[in-house]
Amino acid sequence: MGKATEMDVKVKFGLKSFITVVAILLVVLIAVGVLTYVIPAGRYTVYTTDETKKDLPFYQYTTDESLNKQIVPDSYRELLSGENTSRLPFYRWLTSPIESLFFGSSSSNMLMIIALLLVLGGTFKVLEESGGLVSLVRVIMVKLQAKRFAAIWVITGVIMLLSAVFGLQEQLLILYPVFAMLCTALNWSRFTAISFVLIASGVGFTTAITNPLTVGTASIAAGVAITDGMWFRCIIFAVMYVITSLFLTFLAKRDERQTKEKFDVEGFVMVSEAEHKEDIRKAGMIIALFSIALLSVIVTTSIEAVRSLAMVFMAVAFIVGTVIIGRILLGSYRSLGKSFVKGVKDVLPSIVIIMIAFGITYIAQQGNILHTIFRYFYNSVTNISPYLAVFLLYIFVLIIEFFIPSASAKAVLIIPMLTLAPIDGISKTVIILTYLFADGYTNVLYPTCGTLLVGLGLADVSLAEWFKKTILFQLILFAVSLAFLMLAVAIGL
Repeated sequence: MGKATEMDVKVKFGLKSFITVVAILLVVLIAVGVLTYVIPAGRYTVYTTDETKKDLPFYQYTTDESLNKQIVPDSYRELLSGENTSRLPFYRWLTSPIESLFFGSSSSNMLMIIALLLVLGGTFKVLEESGGLVSLVRVIMVKLQAKRFAAIWVITGVIMLLSAVFGLQEQLLILYPVFAMLCTALNWSRFTAISFVLIASGVGFTTAITNPLTVGTASIAAGVAITDGMWFRCIIFAVMYVITSLFLTFLAKRDERQTKEKFDVEGFVMVSEAEHKEDIRKAGMIIALFSIALLSVIVTTSIEAVRSLAMVFMAVAFIVGTVIIGRILLGSYRSLGKSFVKGVKDVLPSIVIIMIAFGITYIAQQGNILHTIFRYFYNSVTNISPYLAVFLLYIFVLIIEFFIPSASAKAVLIIPMLTLAPIDGISKTVIILTYLFADGYTNVLYPTCGTLLVGLGLADVSLAEWFKKTILFQLILFAVSLAFLMLAVAIGL
């Protein structure tokens, strides 16, 4: 196989993938718009600590984390035609992506995601053209040698822990270029490379141990301690870790069978002593950059006052680090600027994808149909078996997840409703566990998930290909998680 310098690992959207994803999202956007005219608009009363805001619509209260919000279970009422003035007419369905950017409840989060993606695109183009990524991969390969399959289990464990403990997911997309080059060196596909990031982080995020964005937010909303049921979540984490590692190993071995080309570590890392020292120097810079960026996220997500700014801190860390490293490795700020701009251009199509996905949520929120959907669900699970009820609850959150990908927003909406009007035989801990499962696994399946769309775009993998190659794995996750829910009900968790 060729030298590392001959590898072509691009961080950009492929045209085919872009067109496919946009087409799918536009169909979903129109379908949701139609639903706002089919499903009656309704609203629950939301009490807050702010006396001036006693009855807030969903799109206001779900994103204002400074308020202590409580939902009155029996307060649902359908809105009269004159009250539902925020429902969007047809022509505004098409402008909803732009409206959500400037006027949506999640506009600040949307802007942070877009800004971070642009920074990442520029950063990795600088690291690629400076030779820094190639040096990092060569250093790793020297350590890796023939232990590549054992390394999969280690990598999977680390990524899953970062997601399960600290709630990192989209932030871990920063690791894709490194995995892409490693997989290229090992004759593994781009699909396998992005799977390391999306699959491992998605499963880890779902099997939350102390994830502040999911189990943390949900526990606060339900009025229980985050440690409640933690022992059970740890068991689930261990089981899902094994399943995920086996799946990723299967992908890698399938790639090797298909290429029928044996990995030659000596041919890949064969460089002079001077070149090896230079590789170590460059690799050290990049590892330091990644470490500082990751540390900034871990620290900020651990501090409630600045948790919402985690991506901003990471973006700043990358910009500063890129300027320093790029100047050293490329020799001039002019070369640094050219490389950074090229990287930004590569990821511009992803902005369109993200805006459409947020537009879908914006239409549903403006149409005031989400509370109505919840009311239909709640009425269907009263006076039935708790096992059937927990299954229906799982399906219900899966439906809500399609419209509201944000974990914290769903927790604020769903958990207070369910815990204030509890279902017979289902504890608050089980409700939270059901919410975790339904929220997280679909983050690597639904086309409304920004992390999935960005990841597939970076790897130039179509949504259809992703669905085809991961659907069996997704069904296994669904079956295993459902079994754990049934067990939780049976033991009275």
